[in-house]
Amino acid sequence: MQNKQVVAYASRQLKVHERNYPTHDLELAAVVFVLKLWRHYLYGSRFEVFSDHKSLKYLFDQKELNMRQRRWLEFLKDYDFGLNYHPV
Repeated sequence: MQNKQVVAYASRQLKVHERNYPTHDLELAAVVFVLKLWRHYLYGSRFEVFSDHKSLKYLFDQKELNMRQRRWLEFLKDYDFGLNYHPV
């Protein structure tokens, strides 16, 4: 949000294999999707990500992750961002 306004929105349909993902993986996939989509604007800058999924913040502190989550978290390490819970 910039001046309490949303800067941009993005969406896409789930792929067939993604329909079986748990909710926290879908939320993390959405963050990864947006970072890949707007990487040329976001890379090297500090920014905030807002999610209505509270447990997404705790995923970063988990010790046991599946390979997909590890891969996505490794991708996210390249970006300087804060993850905030924003209730609907």
